[in-house]
Formats: sequence, structure tokens, C-alpha cells
Amino acid sequence: MTNVDELVYMPIAELAPQIEHKRISPVEVADAVISRIGRLNPILNAYYTVYSDELRTAARAAEQEITRGNYRGPLHGIPVGIKDIYEYGRTTCGSRPLESYVAETQASSIVKLLHHGALIAGKTATYEFAFGFPTNKSYFKPTRNPWNQARDSGGSSSGTASSVAAGLAYAGMGSCTGGSIRWPAQCCGIVGLKPTYGRVSRAGVYPLAWSLDHTGPLARTVTDAALMLQACAGYDDADPGSADAPVPDFTAKLGRSINGMRIGLLRSLYDGSCDAQVRAPYEAAVKELERMGAQLVELPSISLAQQQAIEWPSLFAETAAIHVNNIRNRGNEYNPHAKLYVALGLLVSGACYLMASRVRTQVRDELVSALSRKCDVLMLPTSGTPVPRIAEDSPGLTIVAQDFAIYTPIFNFTGLPAIQVPCGFDSDGLPVGFQIAGKPFDEATICQVAFAYEQAMPWHTKHPEL
Repeated sequence: MTNVDELVYMPIAELAPQIEHKRISPVEVADAVISRIGRLNPILNAYYTVYSDELRTAARAAEQEITRGNYRGPLHGIPVGIKDIYEYGRTTCGSRPLESYVAETQASSIVKLLHHGALIAGKTATYEFAFGFPTNKSYFKPTRNPWNQARDSGGSSSGTASSVAAGLAYAGMGSCTGGSIRWPAQCCGIVGLKPTYGRVSRAGVYPLAWSLDHTGPLARTVTDAALMLQACAGYDDADPGSADAPVPDFTAKLGRSINGMRIGLLRSLYDGSCDAQVRAPYEAAVKELERMGAQLVELPSISLAQQQAIEWPSLFAETAAIHVNNIRNRGNEYNPHAKLYVALGLLVSGACYLMASRVRTQVRDELVSALSRKCDVLMLPTSGTPVPRIAEDSPGLTIVAQDFAIYTPIFNFTGLPAIQVPCGFDSDGLPVGFQIAGKPFDEATICQVAFAYEQAMPWHTKHPEL
């Protein structure tokens, strides 16, 4: 790789000390990222809006601060991307009605990142209003996967995942209602960290489903994801779902042995639906963790069909409540799939919604109980479906493609923290990953396990050839 390529792919944890000790300038970093965005974004469509001039100005200010001895921490001078449903400058949500909307305020989590010295490179692409299924699209051009440009980058945090994997940002913020942080992270071969429900404020982030929405980071390494979470976590009274819980050091357990740790496998959720070329790298990862001393524990679990029956009524009903008036007024400007989701949400009965909510609580209680008595963390594939192709034509109006198996929603409707980690490639050379989940507000432990695996394997050192 050229020096510029080495610089844009340097992990934040390695780059930060170089910036702190003035061996690398934030201006040099910003110029490298801007140059790479200029070359690759026309191909990948990862950004809707690029703040080149603002980024250079902010980088010069960061350089001056650091020169004066006012170093703010490991994100100081680091360019990151922000999913375009966060209020910050031009905020389109990937939708035609908001193409020219400019936010007057900034999302709470972005304010926190800026306080820690992060630099905003731009606003990254999203499926329209974060409806995160492979049939959904945006008003704008589709984001392409850096590993294979004929493939999707996953959604709905598509631009954040693609930009981080391609070296157009060092990390970024996404959102997750049913898997929209972890699935695109898998598709692009990076780390996606969905915190505990309420850990990171959603104030200033366009909602999809209030009881399911989470905000969190995507990065190229577990350490970098933990550093991002450190900067944006914390209570916010502007978010009714925010948890007033202490914010620990999320890097505190990185490097600790996992020997003797109990890992619960929820095989009932993915048996029978996980494609063989995805399952092979996953099972190899399970064996690697066992080789490292972890104890594998088989746990009873809901099935994929049961997961869908629990997740979808809440998601669609809440989405309909949020969007119904917009659809009535400007529905002709919405993606037809997005309109279908709203229409279906209006058909969800109150009884169905309440039954799904009751079962959500039951599943959560069972998982928390298992994490207290039988295991320390849970493990699942992220998705059982290979990275899909970008459809040139609409496949027709569908809710979820029948051949799309994803195992992330269980940790959205239970609110448990979960992290996606790359575990290799399928026979087509496309990334595969798995997720580790844990007790509420115990992100440090899931990062510990993810980091142990990451450091034992080479996957985080692999980058797409662009």
C-alpha cells in the first residue's frame, strides 16, 4: 500500500498516539481522507454530503489545540462519518422529501463526539428512513460494497459501513432497529457495536421504531468501536428511552483471557436457515473460541420464524405511527417499499402489538436469566445469507425477502448489547461475521470476547482492493 493507504487504514487506537505526540498532524489525516473520498465516493456512493472545507478547517483547529497541549483524547483529530438520519447539517434520511433539509440542531451523540475532538467527514448513505431490508432503496444511488461493487453494503447503515471498510472514514455512527449496525458491518467486513437499549442517546436521530431503535458505532477494530462508544455514551434527558446508567471504561477488559468463559450458542435460531458458505466460517470461529479456552453451552432458543413474529409487529406498527401523516401528504415521493411497510403497519392490531410486546419481555427475561446462571455471553451468526447483489430492478413489493435470514433482531427487541466481528470470507470472497451479546450494560465483556477472537485471527487486517 502507499503511505496514504496505510494512513487511512491505521486503527484509531494506533493513530491517536501519533496525533497526540505530534508525529502525525490532523491536517495530514484529513487531507488523506478527503483525497480518498474524492477518488472512491463516486464509485461507492457512501456519502451523500462531504464536508471537505469544514473538515480541513476543523483539522487545523485540532492541530492548534494539540500544539497548545489541549489534547482531548483518542478521537481528537479523527475523521468520522455520520449516518444521514442524524441531525447535523444537511440531513436527507435518504428520502426525496428531505433532499434539501438542513438541520438547525445537532444530534446529542454527535455533540458528544465533537466534544471529544472527532471531526465530521460527511453524512453517509442510508436506506430510506433507515428501513433496513435488502429490498428497500434510497432516493439516491445505491451504496456499493467495497469488496464487490455489484453487491449491497448492507443496511440500513450502508454508507457508514462502506466508508469505514473503504478507508473513507476511520469509524462512523449508525442506527439499529433490527440489525442495521451489525448486518452492514458483516457485509463490509468490519465491526459493528449495538449498545444496550438506552446506552447512547437517540435525540436528534430520525426514529424508525421507538422501542427498538438503538444508535452506535461501526469501526474497523473492536478497540476503535469501544473508543467510539466511550465518546458518545451517557444519559440524555432529551431521549425518553435514555438510561441513567454509569458509563464504564469499555476498553477495560480488552486483552484479558477468555479461558473458562462460557459462551451460549442459540442454535435453534439459525439451524436450518444459515447458508452453508456462511455457516462454515462461523463454525470455524466457534471452534477457535473453544480452542482459546472458552466453554460452549447449548441453550434453548426461539426459532427464526418466532423471532420474526415478535419483531415485525412492533417495528411495522411503530413505523406506521411515525410516517403515516407524511405518507398521506407526500407519499408519491416515498420509495414504494417504504410505503408498503407503513401500510402493513396500519394493519397490525392493538392485540397483536401487545402480544408481541409481552413475548419480547419473556424472551428478554429468559436470556438475562441464562446470562446470569448458565453463560457469560451469547453467540450467533450475524446473518445466514450471503451478501446480496444490488438489484438493478425492483424484485416487487415484499416485506422481507424469503431467502433473507438475519439473526440480529433478537438483540433489538430484548435490548441486549451485541457486537458483530468479522470471521472470514465465503466462497465468493465476501465477508462473513458473527455476533457476541451479553448482559444489559455489559458492553465491556462482549468487547473482551470479540477482541480476543479478533487478535487471534487476521481478518481485521484485511482490506478491499480499490
